[in-house]
Amino acid sequence: MYLFIVTLILSILGVVAYYLYIKQKGEKLSKIEKGICPECEKESITVKRSKSGGCSGTTNVIYRCENCGYEEEFNVGASGCGSGKCGI
Repeated sequence: MYLFIVTLILSILGVVAYYLYIKQKGEKLSKIEKGICPECEKESITVKRSKSGGCSGTTNVIYRCENCGYEEEFNVGASGCGSGKCGI
């Protein structure tokens, strides 16, 4: 019985931790898409590398701050070839 309770608690904590991670990552991406660095709050974000996974896949984009050196990779969903926007 104790094993079940411990497993349940750990599972719930894992789900909450993953939710908070995804939420934080989304907030960072939102700032970056506006051109603002999430670390130093200055408008110095540039695209370091963009690698497309095809029209129906995602695009891996590495953003870099020219001011503080912040760098992070995001997987941005592609909108498909029908829209004429394959990649960034």
